[in-house]
This record gives sequence, C-alpha cells and structure tokens, in this order.
Amino acid sequence: MKSFDQEVDERVGANGSNAPLIATAREFTTASALAKYSYNFSWLGRPIIQYPQDIVAMQELIWQVQPDLIIETGIAHGGSLVFSA
Repeated sequence: MKSFDQEVDERVGANGSNAPLIATAREFTTASALAKYSYNFSWLGRPIIQYPQDIVAMQELIWQVQPDLIIETGIAHGGSLVFSA
C-alpha cells in the first residue's frame, strides 16, 4: 500500500501545477454549477447536493481520519446526513 500512497501523492502534487487540468476543472465547475449538476444525485434514496467525486473524496477522508464525531451543518434533504451516519 505504501507504493500506492506514494504514487497518489505524486499525482496529486503534479495535478496541482497542471495548468490545462486546472483550467478544465474551472470550466467544468462553472458550467456544472449553472446547470445545477450537483442536484442530480442521491445517497441511499435521499437527495444529496454534492458532486459524486466529492462524495468519494469525503468517504476516503473519513476512512483515513476515522473521526469520533462528524458535525453536519445546513441540511437540505438529508442525503449528506445519511452519508455521514
């Protein structure tokens, strides 16, 4: 696993200075926000106003940190609350 983690660190570092990738990501973020893309998803049947890649990133972060407590503020339809539970 250490070699995988090292590869991930290297890719993430390289992505941070990849100008074409950053520009494309900005374009996607702007266009998808205007199209309300993040309103198209659910988690276990509850609407969740999140980008799918953010949900996966949160899952990875929660697994890595293993917090004792997650505090959710601002609940629209409960999808992210169910996800955090």
